[in-house]
Amino acid sequence: MKRNSKIVTKLGIALLVAATIFVSCDKEFIIKTNSVANLIVVNSLFTGQEKLSVTVTKSMHPQKKQKVIELKEAKVSLFENNAFIEELTYIKTPADSIGKFVSNTTPVPGIVYKIVAETTEKDIQQKISSQSELPEKVEIVSDTAIWLKWINEEDTTFSLRFYFEIEFNDPPGNNYYYISAAAPVLKLDTTNNIREFYTWQYAEILSGELPGHQLYINNSLLFNDATFQSKKKKITGTATMYSDVDYLFSNQDLSKLEKGNIYMLDKSKLHIELHTLSKDAYNFCSSYAKRMQLQDDIYSEPVIIYSNVKNGLGIFAGENISSADVTIKY
Repeated sequence: MKRNSKIVTKLGIALLVAATIFVSCDKEFIIKTNSVANLIVVNSLFTGQEKLSVTVTKSMHPQKKQKVIELKEAKVSLFENNAFIEELTYIKTPADSIGKFVSNTTPVPGIVYKIVAETTEKDIQQKISSQSELPEKVEIVSDTAIWLKWINEEDTTFSLRFYFEIEFNDPPGNNYYYISAAAPVLKLDTTNNIREFYTWQYAEILSGELPGHQLYINNSLLFNDATFQSKKKKITGTATMYSDVDYLFSNQDLSKLEKGNIYMLDKSKLHIELHTLSKDAYNFCSSYAKRMQLQDDIYSEPVIIYSNVKNGLGIFAGENISSADVTIKY
């Protein structure tokens, strides 16, 4: 069965909010009470590439359909090594489905970051805290991508299969990663003949070089360095991308796409990202990957999504990202 290869943009806050609902969707678990305690839910996978930001919402009853309730009036404080730095500012732009509390701080490795979120709402646990660190960035030292062949599948969807290879130096200690590969989708304005980047189409990665790896969002692979600690590591694999535009947008309302534009896959480039995760980030991603794996198994046990939030739910953890833009060799 073909994995989901539809266009997916940057890891969305909606995913993180959904992940805090810790009852499996596939196995009904009846809670015989109407007095489930409300909790503060904070979500942030902060990086070394942008200002630290956090979403703050209210937990939802796992068996009631509710809209996400933002705690816009919450007070969110940021600490570095237990020293108060600043109070975060709530910001929501027209493009955001959920607003976020934004700091003036870009995280750096070697510092313990802590947030404290407080609310005056009476029906909710009123104060939570969480802390984590940003791991050191692990650079990609070499990369290769080769276009192997076109594949014409039974449903007439054409796809491209690439061979790729990356190499990086694994630092001492326990380290955690995930890797993704994507090609740019371009938007061509036929009226003005202007071509520009539109989004990424993520590739399906298959690799036998990573024992114990897990499939994660955007068809990426989640893994740790248990089998190659403190060594130079080379990862090879194949990445399949579906190039038929109708397929690319099969899960979207085509009527919402701007008329007069043509959308095309740029087959000359492959964008590879290596995410170095903190242990908290890895535990969160690993639990979510397990939930993804079991979502179609009606006999599976409920998967509890990892949280490092004291008195609340969610995740506050760091990841550092290195990338390589590879020209495809035909």
